[in-house]
Amino acid sequence: MNRKKRKYKKRMGASLLAILLCTAAAAGMLGGCGGKELKEGGSGAKGRYVEQDMEFPKQEGEEVLNLSNSKEGNPVIYTASTENRIFRYEYREDKWERTSFDWVQTISEEKEIYFQEVQETAEGIQYVRGVDEDMAPVLIRSRDGQKGEKLAISWLTKESEFGYPGVTNLQIDGKGNLWMNDLYQSKFVVISADSLEVLKEISSIQGFFSEQKMLYRTEDGNMAANTDEGIYTIFDSDLNEIEQLSLPAQGIYGICSKGDEWYEVSEEGITRRIPGNETSERLFEGSMGAMGSSVNIVAGITAGKEKDFYVLYRQEKAGSVSLKRYVYDADAPVQTEHTLKVFGLAQNQTIQDAISGFQKAHPDTRVEYQFAGEEAGVSADDIRTLNTELLSGNGADVLLLDGLPAGAYIEKRVLADLTDLKKELTKEASYLDAMLENTLQEDGKIYGMPVKFAVPIMYGNEESMDALSSLENLGAYVSEHPDASIFGLADKEYIRDFLFQLYQEELFTGDGKIRRETLTELFELQKTIAVNAKAGIFDEAARTEVAMGTAAGIFRQGMFINQGSASILNHPEGAATNRIDSVQGMMIPYAVMREKNLTPETVRDFYCPVGVVGINENSDQKKLAGEFIRYLFSEEVQGTPLDDGLPVMVSELEKKKAEVDSDYAREFNATSSWQFEEEETILINAGYPLAEEVEELISMCKGLKNPAMQDAALWNIYQTQADACMEGRIDAETAAKNVAQKLDTYLSE
Repeated sequence: MNRKKRKYKKRMGASLLAILLCTAAAAGMLGGCGGKELKEGGSGAKGRYVEQDMEFPKQEGEEVLNLSNSKEGNPVIYTASTENRIFRYEYREDKWERTSFDWVQTISEEKEIYFQEVQETAEGIQYVRGVDEDMAPVLIRSRDGQKGEKLAISWLTKESEFGYPGVTNLQIDGKGNLWMNDLYQSKFVVISADSLEVLKEISSIQGFFSEQKMLYRTEDGNMAANTDEGIYTIFDSDLNEIEQLSLPAQGIYGICSKGDEWYEVSEEGITRRIPGNETSERLFEGSMGAMGSSVNIVAGITAGKEKDFYVLYRQEKAGSVSLKRYVYDADAPVQTEHTLKVFGLAQNQTIQDAISGFQKAHPDTRVEYQFAGEEAGVSADDIRTLNTELLSGNGADVLLLDGLPAGAYIEKRVLADLTDLKKELTKEASYLDAMLENTLQEDGKIYGMPVKFAVPIMYGNEESMDALSSLENLGAYVSEHPDASIFGLADKEYIRDFLFQLYQEELFTGDGKIRRETLTELFELQKTIAVNAKAGIFDEAARTEVAMGTAAGIFRQGMFINQGSASILNHPEGAATNRIDSVQGMMIPYAVMREKNLTPETVRDFYCPVGVVGINENSDQKKLAGEFIRYLFSEEVQGTPLDDGLPVMVSELEKKKAEVDSDYAREFNATSSWQFEEEETILINAGYPLAEEVEELISMCKGLKNPAMQDAALWNIYQTQADACMEGRIDAETAAKNVAQKLDTYLSE
């Protein structure tokens, strides 16, 4: 079964200036719900929701299906075993009670069923949804818990152009009608439990993955169906529309109801809403809990009997599940004793996820994480604003230095010396020392260290790769082969950024000044290479891409990512590069290399630092900031199964070899196809890389020593002029002159 990775809403920041001037709200800003009042006023106010870990009931060999609740309001978890048995766990009086659906076995013996979901009515009727060996949806039922039957619902076996219905949800309303969602045809179908005929069809939003829930049942048997973006329409048991519940269009992982109130769980936390009312109340802050981590996929939420909540989380790559309870604690302080401020130009997933764990270990600390948006959209003026803030002795306690002028910060003594912290870390565990030491070092002192990294690789035609070894060699090669395509097919942004990064040492003098003649030559070469690489076809949107699986992770923007890298299958005379930041990210490029019998090489021993952390020298929270950075380099954070970079802790990097043998890897594949103008269609079917390929990549990583990183303001100056030159709006000499002048002004400030 192919799996699709859930797409998470990206938290986009406001402008950098606005972020610097704003003050983040304190955790638990709302005192609770259900009429509970704060115990005290002012900074000593108490009473907020807290997250509690719960013992998980499933036994070995069982897979969790779904979370529900009993008619008494107790949380219930259903599991399926490898022997095609289903178990029910109900939480009563602080312990789990286990019972078995023995009737299921008699039906599944006839034809094997892959169980997906269980639902029960208040009268005790049990329904189990799944698919059979032919991937046809199946629904089985027991009215007495003793005997079962397979329901002959004709709609389930009716094939359309998409095949059988893609059933993802099952709910039973107050009259016993069966509500199901068809993912493929974007509709809800209501089936009579007696006649098994279709009673009603209702349009739904477009779903994108099988775990996406769009149907929820209220205590009184009404049904909430996600009929439009941000809208759940509530139907009564007579199938009449009675009201609507408005929710944000993105980022909602699950909802549940209690009386007239609805509760949503998202990456923002747990929020209370009322149908027909646009106001809302945040009960629990997401950054303080498991929902704030992108490792966790919310698989279910129920409201308990005491205004408490139970949330089931799946950790897809790890193949695990966890259960959390959210309960109002009248003695928990509303405001934490300490606040640690973290700032970066762009959001960092590992940092975001680590904040939840750090706050859990430090309940007296609130971590405020602010970011400007995207590095590429940050201007020199934005950087000047930040510099003024830092140089005045203010600013965040912990800085993510990716894209920031870290060299200037060292010179102005804005960054604290992390040398002793690095020594403490390496006494306790083994790290990629060259990366910790070389990323941001001055006069033997370390001022910043990357939490993770990515490795650029190059593969393809040897002659083309040799030509890229220096700007002089590239110029000579293009002169001798004026029609040759160095990269096969390539987009302009890739040509622009990759060549600038590659020839940094040749383009700049020792004091940071630009060599105008050298940059002029580079601009001229870029124009020629762009024509030969047919870069215009990307601008004209002539490329059609169909991708399943990890399409979003295949072409991540960056200086080593070429949208046309797979074109070397049709253009073996070219050289391709990719930025590898995960084992999953190896899938497509390594499939290409296997087909052409190519071997990856490093790009000048470059590594791309990810999440370079430093401490503000002027911070009054330097000790706490140091504890946070130590946590970022802990086994817990370094081993988190995220795909935003490879770990710098050697033991966790070595564990990446085992990822290819996981159930997740065996079930995951990607199929991508490209059709370029007047080019032969490229079709790639890829699974996870081979274990030996991962081992070779890890070995390669251990030898990397040269950081590939840029000052975002300088990057913006260069890219603006390079684009103007490549588009023919200015000539190469003028573009180089403009870069030199703007860079001089920037550096002088």
